[in-house]
Amino acid sequence: MIYNPERHEELINIDWDENKVIDCIESIFEDTQKNFDSIEKKTMYFGKAGALFGLLEISKFLDKPLALDSKNAISEIYKSYIENPDTESVVPSLYLGEVGILLVEYLVNPSETLEDKIFQLVKSNIENPTLEALWAAPGTMIAASWFCNKTKKNEWKELFVENTEFLISKLKEEREEDLIWQQDLYGKKVRYTGAGHGYFGNMFGILKNIELLKPDDKEYILSHIKMVLDKLAIEEDGAVNWAPVFPKNPEIKPLSQWCHGAPGIVNSLKLFPKHDTVVEDLLVKAGELIWRAGPLTKGIGICHGTDGNGFSFLQLYKRTGNEIWLDRARKFAMHCLPQRKNEYTLFTGDVGLALYLIACLEKTDNFPFLDDF
Repeated sequence: MIYNPERHEELINIDWDENKVIDCIESIFEDTQKNFDSIEKKTMYFGKAGALFGLLEISKFLDKPLALDSKNAISEIYKSYIENPDTESVVPSLYLGEVGILLVEYLVNPSETLEDKIFQLVKSNIENPTLEALWAAPGTMIAASWFCNKTKKNEWKELFVENTEFLISKLKEEREEDLIWQQDLYGKKVRYTGAGHGYFGNMFGILKNIELLKPDDKEYILSHIKMVLDKLAIEEDGAVNWAPVFPKNPEIKPLSQWCHGAPGIVNSLKLFPKHDTVVEDLLVKAGELIWRAGPLTKGIGICHGTDGNGFSFLQLYKRTGNEIWLDRARKFAMHCLPQRKNEYTLFTGDVGLALYLIACLEKTDNFPFLDDF
């Protein structure tokens, strides 16, 4: 099998019901605010900053004001993070550190001082040896891309390009047979492929503003992605997945979730230029794999849950225009409704689910936070 059936369950076939979906979004909105102070962590991935970001997005959708004072809340979150970081030490990280928190602060209370602080943090993280998105440059460079587009300042453009050129140089240092970046992560050296820690997650950050690169670098990146996508694809009966690590390890079963496997790879290539027949065919076959595998037994969580997988259907709907992907996304959404965790986080809990439901209603394909910056 190219996915692990033990990690998946049969789809509950419930008709799409906008009223039930909106009721769930409203319930998550109210419950998250009521329980906001009980969230222990601070960062984007599983903490208050991510919850606040989600609440701001839900507030816009529902056209309802937040009961929270967002400026005060994010200020307190950052102060608390510096005093007691979610991980062992204060780090720049987009997901688990300062940059993610400060991006939310910039949304609610922008200033040049804050912009300068984020700039310095992104720059300091360029040569982070983990070489993956959770901790290193492929994550924090997303901030550089966003500020470049927002401010049109040359220093942000140069910072984005500096991040990208470093990553390209490290990729070119690898032996030809090693193919992809090696991560130095949690005391191990391994070559991950997926969105959470690996190759395609790194490429997602580069694709954000690939037009800023020199023509040779742009061509190198696009051709490398196509080569790796095709070479590492594992096909079975018209469906495609990718092993979590390269080379494949028979002791590590294939996964189908955002952080590892087909769903995250579809999401990571959202900005890959359309109309390449090899890439388009592989992405559609990846969608078939996600559909056949079905919802995850873990329930919800955009990092490793059913709603995270559903975003790949929405992106295929936008990419192909085929309504079958929207229908599949909404079927996954209805399956998710009874699976709320009463955990009020962005990547691992109910807040991410609410944003997925909104995307299904609005027929949009933005993966929370990562596609918003």
